[in-house]
Amino acid sequence: MMTEQYDLETRERLKIHEGCVLKIYDDPLLGAAAPTLFYGHLCTASDPWQPGITYTQAQAEAVFEEDYAIAKEDAKKFIGDVEVPDEVISVVVEVAFNIGASRLAGFKLFRAAIQDQNFVEASFQLEDSKLYRQLETRYKPLVELIREA
Repeated sequence: MMTEQYDLETRERLKIHEGCVLKIYDDPLLGAAAPTLFYGHLCTASDPWQPGITYTQAQAEAVFEEDYAIAKEDAKKFIGDVEVPDEVISVVVEVAFNIGASRLAGFKLFRAAIQDQNFVEASFQLEDSKLYRQLETRYKPLVELIREA
């Protein structure tokens, strides 16, 4: 999938982009409908996390590792059997981490461009998304990573 070095860089970039909050907060875009914790972890009914409690950095790191592993699997499925540069994998992992597999699946033209190994077109498809418009500061460098791959 990705080289170990690029995997580490992806993890660190994700942590910077997500930030870490040790108490449940409302998602900046989705509000109270999406209670969030740690590094952008969307709380679900099956989670043990409760509002008003401050958790530990160790708990945040453990949940990040679980969420990151899921995002890597989601990215692998999204990309399919085509060989792509680490930069492209890294960006798809970050998008998967940020929005989840079901929303990522809606990026059909982005996926088609990646599978055609047309990374310039893939960058344009990501740039032409609502996600990009909502989080331009975060996604602009990701678009450039793909464009230069």
